[in-house]
Amino acid sequence: MTDQDGKVDWYSFTVAFTGVFLEGLEVAFIVITFGASRDGGVALAAAAAGAALFFVAAAGALARAPLTRVPENSLKFAVGLLLTTFGTFWGAEGAGVDWPAGDAALPIILAAFAIGSFAAVRVLRRERAAGTRRETAEAMA
Repeated sequence: MTDQDGKVDWYSFTVAFTGVFLEGLEVAFIVITFGASRDGGVALAAAAAGAALFFVAAAGALARAPLTRVPENSLKFAVGLLLTTFGTFWGAEGAGVDWPAGDAALPIILAAFAIGSFAAVRVLRRERAAGTRRETAEAMA
């Protein structure tokens, strides 16, 4: 993460590192906790968590170059849709909702959020363009 001058943006690096580190630590605790529920399962769970760390790091290293070509806002938009979809699904399940299609409801929820989000973006772009035209007309008058 660098700024326009090519220098490391330490603030962005720290925020991103902290988020990724905490999520990874959470997953490791969950995996080891499930492993602890079986006799001798902690060692296997810890080894699996270590293997997962290796594979995720390798996948990140391989995907880094192609992902740098994806526009940042598009990537944020896609990640936001996925987080909202899973958050809605699991939050509702935690509140006792029984999804009619079970796990197959996830693509439906994602589609609903995507359609709503794209519609909102379209409306906001139209309003922004109208505001820009209005400002230009007022400046010329």
